[in-house]
Amino acid sequence: MTNSGSAKEINVVVIGISHAGMEVSKTLASFAKTQHLELRVTMVDQRSYFYHNIAMPRALVDSKTATSISFSLDGLLDQYEQDPGNPKHRFIQAAVTSITTTSVELSNGSSVPFDYLVLSTGVSSTFPATITVPTIPEANEQLTQVHANVEKAKQVLVIGGGAVGVEAAGEIADAYPDKKVTLVHSGPHLLPDIFKPTVLSGALAKLQALGVRVVLNEKVNIPENTVFDCSVRPLDLQGASGNVYQSDLQILATGAKPNAGFIQGLEGTLGTKLRDDRGYIKVRPTLQLDNDACSNIFVPGDVNNMAAGAKYAILAKQQAELVSGNIKALVTASAGGKTVALKQWDGRVANSCVIPIGRTRGVGQLLGVSLGSSWFADFTSRNLKGKDYFVSFAAKGFKNSK
Repeated sequence: MTNSGSAKEINVVVIGISHAGMEVSKTLASFAKTQHLELRVTMVDQRSYFYHNIAMPRALVDSKTATSISFSLDGLLDQYEQDPGNPKHRFIQAAVTSITTTSVELSNGSSVPFDYLVLSTGVSSTFPATITVPTIPEANEQLTQVHANVEKAKQVLVIGGGAVGVEAAGEIADAYPDKKVTLVHSGPHLLPDIFKPTVLSGALAKLQALGVRVVLNEKVNIPENTVFDCSVRPLDLQGASGNVYQSDLQILATGAKPNAGFIQGLEGTLGTKLRDDRGYIKVRPTLQLDNDACSNIFVPGDVNNMAAGAKYAILAKQQAELVSGNIKALVTASAGGKTVALKQWDGRVANSCVIPIGRTRGVGQLLGVSLGSSWFADFTSRNLKGKDYFVSFAAKGFKNSK
């Protein structure tokens, strides 16, 4: 074990306490406690909580879920402190305005130096898949209002047939069978291509069995400056086909954008683009930022430019494990004056998924094997993800969870 009193302090800054960011923070704080006392972890996020947005579809129809999926970041790393009375790990609630190769500039005016930086800022979608208010009471209030709005609405339009859109439409149709629910998707089938055809067709069949009207190969024209906040309002939206879709509540489940604007200043300093044409941060197989001057910066999770099939929570955690391992290897090698070969991401994409369609139905595939429309798909869904969208599992990782 390295003694913190005789070794140079090593600062690791983790920006964005997402699935990946949380995993890296915990792993490196544990590493600091058991092996490198000189290592300090600083977590930075503009919110004071982790938002378990996986459960957002259930929160639309269940008031208890709406107030149970935001978890305080306070004390997240307390168990990893060597001296609890003199904590070295910390959380800073602030937004990142810019970064250099050695420091992070924050919206509160402070500058945080680092030896290693982890960018796990993820992507932003439309509300309520993404929530940006700073505190848990505000988040709970917003989701509670959304639930009330869904309960009040008579005609719900879901735009986008990916996993979130399918789950949202299924939850609403299952909970409120008298509501008219329409899902419009621009593609030829629901869900991403990485899943088996029987999963795709099964999702369509089970939504239709709940009474959901599903329209494929239709792009809805979104008027400029239209705000999608799940409020109750009459709104007619026209599709590219000319068809008009009437509703009094709309859920936009498309258009995730990477949270990477803060990197623009570094691009100017280095004189090169660090993001691809879609705005995702370019990485090497080691998940280091793809620039020789940035070998101490790692980018796990949705904000990197890995294939879309790698953009799932379980793979974000696996990428976080790789990043944590590589940082640990670099710290250990540096202490011994050695060099080290870093591990590389193997390019895997998601081959397992469970998509609940209401509380008792669902589709899925496990390790590449489709569960299709079988009874086993329903059984798996309602006993795994469909039970509570992993809320109880997520809560175990937080000190102040209910």
